[in-house]
Amino acid sequence: MKSLHILLSILGLGMLVSCKKSGYETRDGSVYYKDYQLREADYASFEVLNNVFAKDKKHAYYRGISLTDADGASFRALNDHYGKDKTLVFYCDNYLDFKLFDTSRKDKIIRMYTADANSFEVIESEYAKDKNQCYNKDTGFAVNDLASFQPLDYRYGKDNVTGYCDLKPIPGSHGPSFTVLTANYSKDNQHVYYSSRAADGPPLLGIHRLALATPDSFTVIGMYYATDQVHAFYKDHCLPAADPASFRQWDANEINYARDSTHIYFQEKRIAEADKASFNLLPDFYAQDAKAVFYKHTPLPASDLTSFTVLEYGYAKDVNRVYYEGKVLKKADPASFALVGNDADRDAADKYHSYKDGQRIKF
Repeated sequence: MKSLHILLSILGLGMLVSCKKSGYETRDGSVYYKDYQLREADYASFEVLNNVFAKDKKHAYYRGISLTDADGASFRALNDHYGKDKTLVFYCDNYLDFKLFDTSRKDKIIRMYTADANSFEVIESEYAKDKNQCYNKDTGFAVNDLASFQPLDYRYGKDNVTGYCDLKPIPGSHGPSFTVLTANYSKDNQHVYYSSRAADGPPLLGIHRLALATPDSFTVIGMYYATDQVHAFYKDHCLPAADPASFRQWDANEINYARDSTHIYFQEKRIAEADKASFNLLPDFYAQDAKAVFYKHTPLPASDLTSFTVLEYGYAKDVNRVYYEGKVLKKADPASFALVGNDADRDAADKYHSYKDGQRIKF
């Protein structure tokens, strides 16, 4: 193998091999990035720095794009996102654009005007710091102790003073003992904390301390459920009537229901009327036991157990009524009510009316 590299170097092919691996290529006196010619690049001084960054004696490049005002002679790639020269710092990314019908990748190049190039260094992946502050991607944020700051899983970090969530200090937290449990839960030696994500629905404001939780015995038992020796929790809600010893999320896939030795719960609500022995989950947040039908934690009055059927998209019906997300659709005809497919203007209909998202519509 060593003799092959020597031969390639003699033939002037060594740079060609290494460039191709990164997408950059030099051939016939010109420089290319994925077959796009970099016309301003200097062939003689061109150097590939890593998978995405390159430079010549005058310019620096990210995925073949020249970085405006960057000094090629002093430019260094710090990782696949950060690069800097003697005076400027750049954050770059190649990201998926999830706009409607567009899943193409796009390049982002940001000049970090507030970053101090001389002291700027990467901590981990998309975290960095300089002598003044820390950075996540291109966003600067203050920390109590620059020297000890470290990113943790998900959206968290810590230093020797405090814990951080979403780049903000968690009031009253103890940095040295701060630990991340899940994307939502974290704790230190004194407190337990909950913070929602965008994927969880409408976010809570900031991070919430669970006042009744005991850190030493606190255990996450599901996506949003947790227990300690005394209590059970849903997100930041304490479930005072729950038995923590027997409390369990319904199963690995059903994250909105839980049960203990005596009761059924929908999120933080105890379904007081539910018969635990016969309780059974149905699609779309409907459920049924030997005595009643439920939508989330609420029983549906006068529903007919023997004929109750969940359709889809929040619709259900029995022999007497049609329901949408647990509410009765007045004047809907259950005998003829059915879902409508491949129609943008309506999703269900009976012989009298059409419906869209549970609302009767007119044509």
